[in-house]
Parts: sequence; C-alpha cells; structure tokens
Amino acid sequence: MKTAIMYGAGNIGRGFIGKVFADSGYEVCFLDIMQEIIDEMNARGQYTVRIVSNDGETDTTVKPVRAVNSLTEQAIDEIVDCEIMATAVGVNVLPRIAPVIAKGMVARMERTGRPLDVILCENQLGADELMRGWIYEQLTDEQKAWADQNLGLVEASIGRMVPPLTPEMRAQDKLLICVEPYAELPVDRDAFKGDIPDLAGLIPYSPFEFYIKRKLFLHNGGHALCAYLGYEKGYEYIWQAIADPEIYEAAKASMMTSARALVNKFGEGVRENVESNVVDLLHRFQNKALKDTVARVGADPVRKLRRNDRIIGAALFAIEQGVDPAPIVKGIAAALRFDRAEDATAPELQAALHDKGLGYVLEHYMGLAPDEPLYRMIREEV
Repeated sequence: MKTAIMYGAGNIGRGFIGKVFADSGYEVCFLDIMQEIIDEMNARGQYTVRIVSNDGETDTTVKPVRAVNSLTEQAIDEIVDCEIMATAVGVNVLPRIAPVIAKGMVARMERTGRPLDVILCENQLGADELMRGWIYEQLTDEQKAWADQNLGLVEASIGRMVPPLTPEMRAQDKLLICVEPYAELPVDRDAFKGDIPDLAGLIPYSPFEFYIKRKLFLHNGGHALCAYLGYEKGYEYIWQAIADPEIYEAAKASMMTSARALVNKFGEGVRENVESNVVDLLHRFQNKALKDTVARVGADPVRKLRRNDRIIGAALFAIEQGVDPAPIVKGIAAALRFDRAEDATAPELQAALHDKGLGYVLEHYMGLAPDEPLYRMIREEV
C-alpha cells in the first residue's frame, strides 16, 4: 500500500490532511514527538474525525494509520520510502523539523533518487522559500543541486476550521478531532517535482498567489473583521456576531472589496470563484458547532494589523488594484478599539495609542507612511 507521511499529528494533521491521505488510498504515517499520541495511534491503527455543523455531526474513521517519533532514525527511513509528504506543525516549528526532512531527503537521494514533494500546510506567506532556506542550511552544495531539481516544497492554502474540544471530549478520546465540513485543499501546481498526487479535495492551481491572497484577505480578513465588530457589541462567539445584520453587511462589504481587487489582479476568470467564496465563508462563519470565540479570532491585533497581514494587507491590495478600501478601513478602526485586557498584545497597542498617538501606531505597527492614502483614510475613519 502507498504511504503518505503527515509531519504533525495536531488539529490540521489529523483533522484534515491525514484524512485526505487516508481517503485517497494511502496508509498514513504520522511523524510527531508527542509519545502519548504516537502510542495511542499505533495501538488503534485508526482514529475518529467528527464533522460538525448546524445540521448535526457525523463521525468518520481514518485508517490505516500509524505513528513514528520524528526524533528517531525510523523517521528518516519513512521519508525515504513515502510517496508523498505534508507538514502541519506551525511556522514557528518549521525550523526545528527542517533538519529531519533534510536527512530524509539526503537518504532518499542516496538510496532511491526519487523526487520528494512536501505539501506545506502552514498558512504562511512564502512558507516554501522559508523552508527551503532552513533545509539548505543542512546540505552540501551537491545535495542542494539535487534538491533544486527534486525537492518540491508545495505551498497549500488551509481553509478548514477546527473547533476546540472540551476537556471531557479529550479525556474520552485522545485522538478525536472535530472539523467543519469544508475540505478543499488548494496547492501550488508549479511547485511539484514529481507527479501531482490524486488526492481528495486537491486543487492544483497556478499562479498560486491567487489562493494565498484569497485565503488571507477573504477568509482571515473577513473573520477578523467579524471578531472586532463583534467585540464592540459584546458578542462572545463569531456565529453571534455574524448573525447581527449590521456586522453581516460590514463583513460582506469588506470581503467583496477584496474580491473585486482579486478580480482586477487575476482577471475575470476568477470572479465566480471569489464571489462564491464570499458567500460560502459568510455561511461557514454561522456554524455554531465551531464554538469559535470573538476573543480567539481577534487575538493578537499587533500581528493582525501588520502591513502584510489580513487587514492592512487587504486594504493596500485594494488600493493597488484601484478599489476603494473604505469597508476594510472600517474594520481597521474596529481593530484599533479591541482593548481586551486578557489579550497578549491588545494592551500594548492600546497603550501605544494612548501614550504616543494614532500616527505612531500607523507608522510603527502598521508600517504605513504619512504620505500613503491608507494612512490618511484610517486617520479620518478613527
């Protein structure tokens, strides 16, 4: 049986990509360092994914699966023999797993010579370039030359939302994962070095910049706007916020602004894609079973308000494409009023606004220059 490696047995690893591999006819080998999860998976050879929505829930069994500690030599052997590989560990962990992938790639080069494609499920702009840099730190010039031709680092856009489990659910089943029904997996068609695998839900696309921007500006940007406007009105959950007609229309207007910019950038051929995505997202945000909180989605406004992130980035992209970003600017103003005391960075942002003023925040947190149109628009809106 063909083997697929899933590096990372967390929410996306188990709840999305591992299931995609199993549904596509692969034996799934998870690489991880959580020995409790490794042992449990090897004891069972399967696990449960619960698909939840407002219509109810459905349990599905993912099998056959097994797991290997990524710090062992066996992990290297698994990389040598697999047909396809993916990572879902979080961008901060990627530098730590790069040496293992590098060793596996070198062993593969020496033993079989087959190309190795790794789907990077990290939702990080430029994840392929970052990962290649970390892997190449471990390689000789000869190995780098081989990797240039045979190591495919394939960016993916991960849109599936994973709700938190209650402590009782975790105690009952260590491997249980809950997910929403959405299961599309857009990937960078041009990044594969071997044959593109036939995977359930896979959407190979070129230029992949389109899907990266669609995910960041429509999904992440619209989600964040719901959170910040919802916080102002005292809502706890995203589904409560999007049920408010005023917030619904504001989110829709913001997302359609980004959608128009995407059409201007990538052509009329993507119009149906982006407009249907807006409709789908507005529906998915209403999923009560996700239990997604305003506090979580709005968390860390310092990061979410960076120049190249979901809100400021969307507004700048709209301006670049000749689209009025006014609906997005309303969301930016709401983000600046997110003063949740328990948040990791909101108090810092509020202190900067109070002590140093809006201009300082626009320049030092958002990276905007005073002569940029967006700088002026935010000042006027606030």
